Amino acid sequence: MTEEKYVTYRHLKKGQEISGAKQGNFWHSFKGYVKEVNAAYVILELWNPGGPEERFPSEETLFGIEMTEEEIKEKYNQMAGTVVKAIQNRLENYEIGYHEIFNSWLSSDPWEMAQACVKKNLTIIGSCYDIPPKHAMFSGELLDVGICAEDEDGDRFWCHFKSDSVEVMKRRYERYQEQKKRKRMKRSTERRRPFGEQGPIRYGAEYEDDWTL
Repeated sequence: MTEEKYVTYRHLKKGQEISGAKQGNFWHSFKGYVKEVNAAYVILELWNPGGPEERFPSEETLFGIEMTEEEIKEKYNQMAGTVVKAIQNRLENYEIGYHEIFNSWLSSDPWEMAQACVKKNLTIIGSCYDIPPKHAMFSGELLDVGICAEDEDGDRFWCHFKSDSVEVMKRRYERYQEQKKRKRMKRSTERRRPFGEQGPIRYGAEYEDDWTL
């Protein structure tokens, strides 16, 4: 799950990888590495560290960098909740449209699926268990549920998916929301504690970023 964002020179640091630059209405696509950054200009080494250098005016340029996994989750968290809720909507086989082999937008990661739906302009409608199951070509896994989506033209189609993955999506999303809630509680509690009593607070294993299911 990857995505880029554009930032000002103030967010850059030496050695950081850059994926492009925007100057007004012009966009430059390349891979570069920050050699020097200051308020006047940013020097990038193109293609590889130590490569040819190019200077960009700091105030007039936005630089492309890769978002962290946590930033992507935060960006698509609301949409992921919509996906998780919609995918549990049970449909009859006459409601799901035509069968589509192309299924790269499906994922047991709800944020990844939300990201794919946004980029491909897809809306999840629900799931249907009254479909002919099949085994995945490479993994051999049983694909026993059809996930129905609607494209930007309003046409419905469905793709094979694992029914177990629907439950995995639900658990992952719920666990992440619980983590967020506990972290907010921790910050709120620490702000209210008297000065000098700011020791660590632990709420148990829920804080661990363990997505093993």
